[in-house]
Amino acid sequence: MRSKNLWVGLMIGIIWLVILITSLNAPELTFGDEPVAIKVAAIANWFWGLLATVFVLRSTLFRRQDEMGWGQTEAWPWVTLAIGAIWLVTLIAGSAAPELVINDDITIPVASIVAPPIAVALTLFACEFLITGFASRRPLGQN
Repeated sequence: MRSKNLWVGLMIGIIWLVILITSLNAPELTFGDEPVAIKVAAIANWFWGLLATVFVLRSTLFRRQDEMGWGQTEAWPWVTLAIGAIWLVTLIAGSAAPELVINDDITIPVASIVAPPIAVALTLFACEFLITGFASRRPLGQN
């Protein structure tokens, strides 16, 4: 049980570290004749981080005993690796992707707005897919 908690804590730590870095370095959405700058990603990323955390907890710690994937200790390093890769790509995409400029007065940081929701969906998919994939290797209820 202790090993499982460490892996889950590491997954959640990775997610929130990326959320913190992308929120601090978020490009600004600018618009108007007198430019108004809003860090949309810094505002929205906290919601996406919370949602990803809920998905990780739901798939790992809050899994029911009668549900496929219960007690799959060998899955945790792989799930953590997948979550780390997903959120690393999100960090790179959110900070390095070009911004959309319209008429020289509107700048939209598309990648920093779109990357976190995609990462949340991939986080849910990775957790469920890997945990149930490892669970299908042995009969339900056996550790």
